[in-house]
Amino acid sequence: MRCRAVAPLGLGLALLLAGCVPGGQEPAPPTEPPSPTTATTSESSVTPSITRDLPPEQRRRLAEVPTDRLCELVSPDELAQLAFPVEPGRPREVGFDPPARGCAYDARPGDRSVLVGVQPEGYADLGTTEVSLGSVPGSQTLHANDCTVFAGVPGATLQIAVRAGESDSDQCETAQAVAQYVLGGLAR
Repeated sequence: MRCRAVAPLGLGLALLLAGCVPGGQEPAPPTEPPSPTTATTSESSVTPSITRDLPPEQRRRLAEVPTDRLCELVSPDELAQLAFPVEPGRPREVGFDPPARGCAYDARPGDRSVLVGVQPEGYADLGTTEVSLGSVPGSQTLHANDCTVFAGVPGATLQIAVRAGESDSDQCETAQAVAQYVLGGLAR
């Protein structure tokens, strides 16, 4: 019996795989799972319950919206139609150089929330799965307690995160719907 050990690295963790086969044959090397940065394509696209498509001259440049005005990109009433009932948004900045800016909306009642955020330009493909956000391509990532959607716009990246106690594809559909709605008011 011959054995062979393979130790692929991923996410900074070592994983040891061993395989033994009778008759002196070596097992085929294991295939590595896709890395978190590898995007896969999603053919589906969500249709939001409400839409917005402002004329180009009325659209705002996301990179130029000050932190204290980010909550104006989507109202609590609009989020109630797109996601779930929420409290008024609270502007916030996280980190530094430059800080990530956003507006957080907490559910009423419950442990869910929606974050409308701004990331630097070029972060649109931070997600692990490609998604179609109407006429804008984007990406999304599903974690244990949130789904985050990213979409590139001139000078910035729109980030929509929907958090719940346990997340599933419903949070991703909600995040996509909110992203499409917000994109309808942004310069593209």
